[in-house]
Amino acid sequence: MLAEFGVLMISAGIDGQRGEIVHAVSVTTRGWFEGQGDKSVQEVIIHEVRTALLESLREGERNAEALNRVAQRCAGRLLGQRFRRQPVLLPAIVVF
Repeated sequence: MLAEFGVLMISAGIDGQRGEIVHAVSVTTRGWFEGQGDKSVQEVIIHEVRTALLESLREGERNAEALNRVAQRCAGRLLGQRFRRQPVLLPAIVVF
């Protein structure tokens, strides 16, 4: 499955007290991104996940598990609907 679909890891650091992103959202891929065209896909994913996390933080969410689900659902929906790709998604949203 990993060889066919690839892997996408999403990471970010959240300040739980202030409800802010303190370590920028980043995306690391293995197995299916190639070339500059796919670099723009990564940028879109980063933007959309960051927006979804900020929305959840504004609503008062501070739980790491819930924020990981937000990131995974956002990236999965985006990749599936817009890009027709279904890599394995590994969110690593850490709340400090």
